[in-house]
Amino acid sequence: MAQHRLTREEARQRTRGAILAAARTLFTEHGYRGASLDDIAETAGYSKGAVYSNWPSKEALFLDLLDEERTDGTGGMSTTAGPWQLATLEFFVEAVRSPETRQALAARYQQARRDIGAAVGGERPHPPWATWDEIAAAAMAIGTGLIIQTALDPEAIHPQLANRVIGQLLGEDAHGNLRLDPE
Repeated sequence: MAQHRLTREEARQRTRGAILAAARTLFTEHGYRGASLDDIAETAGYSKGAVYSNWPSKEALFLDLLDEERTDGTGGMSTTAGPWQLATLEFFVEAVRSPETRQALAARYQQARRDIGAAVGGERPHPPWATWDEIAAAAMAIGTGLIIQTALDPEAIHPQLANRVIGQLLGEDAHGNLRLDPE
């Protein structure tokens, strides 16, 4: 049986996929700062040149991982400090110091707020005290704060409390049904 020869685009996608998988593993294991492009390339089985032919920088590679997380459905809001969340927080600190990366990350978060706001609000009018996008921004900020607090002290915030607070912000009643006039 003849073996299928990959097209140039298929080979490029295979290379990108292997590098993204290696990058996610190393960022999770070693943090954003601790994972180097050399190590990522080696783990993926490619040269550093293969990384640079797909991404101009480590920041751009991490941004693609964040994009991939949002589009594959695994990027749900977390309120605990797992290794990936801590690597993401490290990246946020780095992004603040780089105008280009900060702008790229801010654009992604603007889109995330719109997407979450639309998902939470649906066709319903927003409550009188905030728009759905504003509510999504507050919920995301609370989630980030919870990650920081649980990284410092895993017992600081009980997960059920976090869920109840975010539920109240989103306007859920005691049964998880959304309502427009949170108490």
